[in-house]
Amino acid sequence: MKRCAAGALVLAVLSWPALAEESPIDFVSGPLAGAAAKNPKHTEEQASEGSGTVRTDTATFSAGEFLAYVDWSRLPGGYRWNDTDHLGSLAGAAQRWLKATGFNVVRGDRTTVNNFLAQYRIISLSGTSDSCAVFDLRRANHMILGAVCRSRGGEVPVMAVLQGLSIDNVIGP
Repeated sequence: MKRCAAGALVLAVLSWPALAEESPIDFVSGPLAGAAAKNPKHTEEQASEGSGTVRTDTATFSAGEFLAYVDWSRLPGGYRWNDTDHLGSLAGAAQRWLKATGFNVVRGDRTTVNNFLAQYRIISLSGTSDSCAVFDLRRANHMILGAVCRSRGGEVPVMAVLQGLSIDNVIGP
């Protein structure tokens, strides 16, 4: 199942200013702890195989010098995600979002976070003092994609952000 996370990131950020609304996505610890969800969206669409509904929730967050976008998608029972690498498209979206002229991967890793297989990349952006981390967490039919950016330089504490991510009855510290 193909996803266009980069387009969703750009769309979410372009509509950034909004009142806080209810979302199943939250941050309970780390640098985004307590940040209110902005622009939460819930969509449901028929799976391409016609055998169930793909559900997606997205939200943006800001706290101090941090901005974040999170996309949580679920496949119908019995299906698993087969996409391999969303990190490149997320990094490109972060570059466009912050109007940078390019990006360089500083480092990346693959680990587990709260029982999810996690991949992330820390990126530096050219032409701006901002830095970002893009991430992809997966478990069975759940996929959580996102980006966290920090203004005024300094590396994004990606593990603290991921460990503080909470989604109702799915992931949390």
